[in-house]
Amino acid sequence: MNLPARGRGAGKLILLGEHAVLYGRPALAAGLGLGLEVEVRVADGAPQLESDRPEIADDPRTTRLLEQAAAMLGLDPWGLLVHVRSELPPGGGLGASAALAIAVLRALAAASGRKLGLDVEFVLGRRLEGIFHRCPSGLAPAAAALGSCFRFVRGEPPSITRLRAARPLPMVLALPAGSPGVSPTADALRARWDRERARYERLFDDVAVVVEEGARTAELGDLDGLGRAFDRNQDLLRALGMTLPENEGLVAVVKAAGALGAKLSGSAGDAVLALAPEPNRVVGALRARGIATLVVQTGSA
Repeated sequence: MNLPARGRGAGKLILLGEHAVLYGRPALAAGLGLGLEVEVRVADGAPQLESDRPEIADDPRTTRLLEQAAAMLGLDPWGLLVHVRSELPPGGGLGASAALAIAVLRALAAASGRKLGLDVEFVLGRRLEGIFHRCPSGLAPAAAALGSCFRFVRGEPPSITRLRAARPLPMVLALPAGSPGVSPTADALRARWDRERARYERLFDDVAVVVEEGARTAELGDLDGLGRAFDRNQDLLRALGMTLPENEGLVAVVKAAGALGAKLSGSAGDAVLALAPEPNRVVGALRARGIATLVVQTGSA
């Protein structure tokens, strides 16, 4: 193998449509400029994965990911060391596990003198993400591989359409250190869906309408319209039972600071995404309350 070899995967944001995407509805998502890089080196003995980030280095699933990724590519992982450098803050649903999967696949492919096609990366990345998440939609590895804005519908294969916004989409992500509440879970939502399928299918259909409207306004560069889509998506997340009072409070804070729209972001429900043409105002309001922030801009294909 040609070592050392490197690979990179992008972090992800779900702009619109989380949770409903697991039930066959579209989502609007984006790969981030921030991501995760790996370097594969020669080492002695069993395959190893190291990082200065304890949430990566101390997770035994990461070594399993390395072993399975090597097997997928027909490689022997013995004697390989993978060093991981992550730019993604922990928490916030930024797709670190999917970024790791794509980065490792790309590095191992480079080591063997290959370059994987995007369709192969989507398929293998989703399988590897299953090490960390039960029944993943495949959206996160798509974001990790594409690194740009796209419309996504779960399927075999998934439908992935790149989206080019007429103008950059300026956003601020609020990252609470921890929520005093118990985060709503996808399993709890599925249990409610099992009990009241007609009601929840209607809500998922409503989310799909919001996603399509949000994608259209993003392509037009209509930030006010996209902000309204954010707010409507938040209303629907509340109706789905996926919000917490603490996060609702953050939504109010960022709206008061000038955000055009705001909603929970990601499946965990512990981060808030604000569409913010004046991000410094929103960042200041959040930091005054001790909330960590991440300023991002996306929209180009």
